[in-house]
Amino acid sequence: MDLETIVAPATAPGRSGVAVIRISGPLALKIGRNLCGEVSRPMLLKPCSIKNSDKKTVDRGLVVFFEGPASYTGEDVVEIHCHGNPVIVDLIIKEVLLLGARVAEPGEFTKRSFLNDKIDLAQAESVADLIAAQTDSAVLGANTSLSGEFSNKINVCIDALVDLRVVVEAAIDFPDEETPDEDVRSLVKSANEQIQFISDLIKGSEQGALMREGLRVVILGAPNVGKSTLLNCFAKENLAIVSDTPGTTRDLISVNTNLGGVPVEFVDTAGLRVDSQDSIEIEGMKRAKEAVENSNLVLEIVDARDFHGFERLDENSLLVFNKTDLLEGAVPGEGVFVSASLGEGILGLIEVIMKAAGLHPGVEIPALSRRRHILCLENSKESLEEAVSLLNDKNSLELVAECLLSAQTNLGEITSPVSSDDLLGEIFSEFCIGK
Repeated sequence: MDLETIVAPATAPGRSGVAVIRISGPLALKIGRNLCGEVSRPMLLKPCSIKNSDKKTVDRGLVVFFEGPASYTGEDVVEIHCHGNPVIVDLIIKEVLLLGARVAEPGEFTKRSFLNDKIDLAQAESVADLIAAQTDSAVLGANTSLSGEFSNKINVCIDALVDLRVVVEAAIDFPDEETPDEDVRSLVKSANEQIQFISDLIKGSEQGALMREGLRVVILGAPNVGKSTLLNCFAKENLAIVSDTPGTTRDLISVNTNLGGVPVEFVDTAGLRVDSQDSIEIEGMKRAKEAVENSNLVLEIVDARDFHGFERLDENSLLVFNKTDLLEGAVPGEGVFVSASLGEGILGLIEVIMKAAGLHPGVEIPALSRRRHILCLENSKESLEEAVSLLNDKNSLELVAECLLSAQTNLGEITSPVSSDDLLGEIFSEFCIGK
């Protein structure tokens, strides 16, 4: 464990009423006393004069001491609360550095919390997710993960796999005795229960990942089908120019919004047609196709009056028939029908978008998840399924044991990776300075 003392501002840069400077490590208390005089007992804010090495007052504020291991990092921590003037903050940090500390790296306080077993890795990641959350649902989901709820489910599954491994390893220790069919059936049943448990975790994690990352929805279609009007509907303001002239939209226009607690970016694109000779319009269509490749979902907009005569542009898209207000008679058949100009059918379209993206409105907000969590869960599930297959075919128990170990190891990577310094470096580099 690094025994160096680190320091960084814990509040955002810029001018503010109050700034907080965080110091963590073995020299924290000594440095705090040098700058602020006598520091009171732990977790008690004390008014103080903050002095430099010449004993001149830099600022007046508050100081609080958190004695390790009962602190965020698990080490001695001192926080100095001063006026939020960047000049004052810089002066105080310079004095701290002179007294033996170094500037903290991004996420280093939280990394030390993880290394000192104050939190696991999934909880550490949730700290960064909480700070970066863009919606109220994302905030609640990050707090769910930070509370340890997601980690507890992982640990329950790991414990169950350990129990399975004990049974299998015991059977391996007595090779001359054939494993009774009843015991094999019991192992298969227990393994299948964990497969179902992990499947449920994957489903929740996929929704949690969408809440964290958001969706990119591209609006695609021929010229003049109402793509820009639909974008303005989602934006609730006139961001895109709407005109009867084909080819009005030539570049990508995007709007960010919130659907059911999920951040969504809607992207309006140039109308796609094969007969254009305009170089600018051709470039716009090229960018439209690139946007499709980098999207989570594509809405292909069709003029409802061409319900039976259109040629599909993207076979994987969600078809949306617009301009229902111009139809003569009833809506022809089933589908997603809207009138973007009148705002009709938009709420129904939003529900379809959320379902198509794998979101389930009205269910309990899941813990925020990352793609690496989902990958670990999928790998664990795959190993368990292989173990069940081997058991059913009465193959070597040694192979079954390897599969169970692999399943356990993959789950463990979510909360406590055992061999991944690069992974830790990548995760904590995403944090802001001071956290």
